Amino acid sequence: MLECEGLSKSFEKNLFKDLNLNLKSGEIIAIVGPSGCGKTTLLRCICGLETLDSGTIKLGGIDITDTRAEERGIGMIFQKPVLYPHLSVSGNLSLASKFGHDKALEEVSLSGFGSRAIDKLSGGEGQRIALARALLANPKVLLLDEPFSAIDSELSKKLISDVRDVLKKRKCPSILVTHNKEEAELFSDRIVNLSSHSKSNHSL
Repeated sequence: MLECEGLSKSFEKNLFKDLNLNLKSGEIIAIVGPSGCGKTTLLRCICGLETLDSGTIKLGGIDITDTRAEERGIGMIFQKPVLYPHLSVSGNLSLASKFGHDKALEEVSLSGFGSRAIDKLSGGEGQRIALARALLANPKVLLLDEPFSAIDSELSKKLISDVRDVLKKRKCPSILVTHNKEEAELFSDRIVNLSSHSKSNHSL
């Protein structure tokens, strides 16, 4: 499904070099490692928000290395939900699709929230709306950059379980970045440690 071959990226230092990453259809993996090891940068390279120094990214056998971010078919959810406060929940969902809002909200356990103002949402509700919007765009792969880290521990466990269930039902392959090993264990099918793959010629 997603094949990353020989990925390299550096800023002041090498973040990763000659890195291989493969994600199967319907698989959920978690990438862990300390701050600064390149976890978020790797996601940004995969979705096209950062440019690789070298390497290729293929999705469904098609080379998307130089494809614009909005044309890759890859969704991304950030640590803090990127929602527009001047729009209602439904207005935010409309940025992905004009249709299917009721079903999308039901899928994330927020039925009836369409007219709700963004500033009336809790952190967990905001992330559920961000997920609903991302999935409305029918991504081929979903990337999640520490979306559970700013939420109360007990609530985050419920959200982790619910988001995993939604992704598994949709068979949507996904990559979670987190520094929290417990989150990684609860959410993913497979865990990889990026800090141990930061030198060269490693596969994930």
